[in-house]
Amino acid sequence: MREFSKRIFSRFFYQHLVKTRNDLAMTQEQMAQILDMAPRSFVELDHGKSTCSGLTLALYLTYCCDDPSEFLNGFREAYEKEACIIK
Repeated sequence: MREFSKRIFSRFFYQHLVKTRNDLAMTQEQMAQILDMAPRSFVELDHGKSTCSGLTLALYLTYCCDDPSEFLNGFREAYEKEACIIK
């Protein structure tokens, strides 16, 4: 079950990250700096080849998301849809 959850989160985060970076008109290098990570590591994240750490997620929500609850609600919706969770 944990791997299933990680896959859903990774896909959701990747899609959100790419959209946010494009909306903010930032380069990969600029985003890497904001997220306090090496540019090469960010490229892996930006291409969906890796997932983020808790620290990276916290920095992303703090400095890149106007409304972190929007991100979290979107993830909950994606997770519930994929996991077929009925409320």
